[in-house]
Amino acid sequence: MTMDVADIIERNAPGFELDAVEDAFPEYEVDGPLTEDDIWNALKDVEDPELPVSLVDLGLIRKVDLDDGHAEVKMTLTYTGCPAREIMLKMVERRLELLDGVDSANAELDYTDPWTPEDMTEEGREQLGDAGFACPLSGRSE
Repeated sequence: MTMDVADIIERNAPGFELDAVEDAFPEYEVDGPLTEDDIWNALKDVEDPELPVSLVDLGLIRKVDLDDGHAEVKMTLTYTGCPAREIMLKMVERRLELLDGVDSANAELDYTDPWTPEDMTEEGREQLGDAGFACPLSGRSE
């Protein structure tokens, strides 16, 4: 899911509404009971509000649990003072609440293991590089 800079700014504007987030997420079809793998895959739809990369590909999602219809997510941030932290937590929860099989969702920050660029997936590094961001570990010389 790629968004242009205007969409990212608009999504982060004061007065952020959860209904606007709902429209940003595509349908997610599940064959059979919802699994933790489905949760991980659905979370790839949640982009960082400031970067055109999913929270999963940035390496911010650390742990996912699904128990009796409740989804629990532990995540971190690229830095503890990130101004978009509340928005990201709400987006993660809202994304999961829209899934069939999730009755409730909770996202919590955990700074036990600080984020580093090594936490990004290769796809995340490529997406940052393609968007013109200097990306550590991307292997790009441009």
